[in-house]
Amino acid sequence: MNTPGYKLRLAGFPLLLAIAGILSGCATIDTGSHFDETTNFAAYQSFSWIDDEPLISMDTAIPISPLARNMIKSAIQSELSMKGYVFTDDLEKADFAVAYTVGTRENISIDSYPAHYRGTWGWHVPYSYYYYQEVSAHTYTKGTLAVDIFDNKSGKPVWHGWAEKTVSSSDRKDPGPVIKEGVRKLFAAFPR
Repeated sequence: MNTPGYKLRLAGFPLLLAIAGILSGCATIDTGSHFDETTNFAAYQSFSWIDDEPLISMDTAIPISPLARNMIKSAIQSELSMKGYVFTDDLEKADFAVAYTVGTRENISIDSYPAHYRGTWGWHVPYSYYYYQEVSAHTYTKGTLAVDIFDNKSGKPVWHGWAEKTVSSSDRKDPGPVIKEGVRKLFAAFPR
């Protein structure tokens, strides 16, 4: 399907198995957005997907499952419908088009501090404890879901929102709840 005005590289199957990487068990979901202030969002009534497959490709080693992709699409469509927008399968009839991106990034957290902060206090050679450092490191995965809205007449991007969270093992096992929560929070500041 050709979508004039949209110069996007649309994805096939790759990306994130654990979409839940978008968000994680006890960690909070960070969200943010920005939009084109010249756009009259009140004039928008209907939306459609930018393409049959609205997932935009990213560089990541972890593929996204078809089930997780369907969960994301369903959550986005549900959230926009609850905001009063009507979904249409016909892109030509929609006021705006929706695309999304999913990705993960491995991170390392390293902490370093003088050894005496962690050890027992006692008699030391003066200032000797300042020469010894304790270092701790751990790895974690950050997952991100980003949603982009495009004006269907002009093809220009008008809104970008994102949700990010540390991936937990429970998110990998059951991504549904964290996807819904992330999408809800992501669209909380969507202008109307």
